[in-house]
Amino acid sequence: MTDLQEKTPIEYWLALASVDGLGSVRIRRLIARFGSAQAIFEAELPEIARLPSFNPVLASRILTVSGNFPTFRERLDALKAQEVRVMCPEDTCYPSQLKRLPDAPGILCSVGTLTKLDERCVAIVGSKAPSIAGIQLTLSLATQLVLAGFTIVSGLAAGIDTYAHSGALAGMGKTVGVVGTDLSGIYPVQNNPLAMKVYEHGCLFSEHPFPTTPSPGNLIQRNRIISGLSMATIVVEAPKTGGAMHTARYAQRQDRAVLACRWDTQSALSEGPRELIRTGAFPFAPTEVHKVVDVLTHPERLETYATGTASEQMGLFEAE
Repeated sequence: MTDLQEKTPIEYWLALASVDGLGSVRIRRLIARFGSAQAIFEAELPEIARLPSFNPVLASRILTVSGNFPTFRERLDALKAQEVRVMCPEDTCYPSQLKRLPDAPGILCSVGTLTKLDERCVAIVGSKAPSIAGIQLTLSLATQLVLAGFTIVSGLAAGIDTYAHSGALAGMGKTVGVVGTDLSGIYPVQNNPLAMKVYEHGCLFSEHPFPTTPSPGNLIQRNRIISGLSMATIVVEAPKTGGAMHTARYAQRQDRAVLACRWDTQSALSEGPRELIRTGAFPFAPTEVHKVVDVLTHPERLETYATGTASEQMGLFEAE
């Protein structure tokens, strides 16, 4: 019992993060039931096993890792030596906007000069193969938003993500990259130079404290962090499926604003934004960057703009 009390909260959260099959939602259920990460390891196996979505095998895995605490301390020391900040929801520096989510990461790793995020973060996401118009719009959005005092969040992927970070940097603003691997390697590799610039003028986040290679599942899961850190998610261009749409859907479930560009073209890249607008996203034209900045600066105007847009569309229908 004495040894248990000597451990820090971050060690208990890291132990939970190491358990195969124990995701963020299940960890939150355990915390809700037992009160703290430490109390979980003091519970009896049947107490854990009979919880909804748990079983004896998973309960055994959880309690078994309690013998690996020296390894977890070593990992924390190694990350500290690499200047990686490791946070759990009990830490005051853990982003408050992320902490409120039911599937918030139990462990959040961070590197960079930006050590604390405020709530004026906006995500910009989209296709990995954008059009020239999409690239220009992304650069304009990111630059104008950082000039208005916002921090740009994206996923360091090829395409729109890359230009979102680049636009923020061009505007001498702050930007945050969320990766689906651990912080020792950036995916895609060609964005390593960009990641270094983000590191120097913002920060990088990962929920993976252990070596993790890119996988479709991890890349999808990181999208909930992109939207969760942000007051709003802007989708520039995207097909109906893909990472940008996952991020937008996460934002909708998180009760965060979603904005989507209303393109005049009928290309596949306009289908995603068009679908989001049909399901309630705030629409804006490629020439309306000023409108995006305005509604994000004054969120209460979202409804006013949406009403005006609906009236304009009704007028068009009547003209036909």
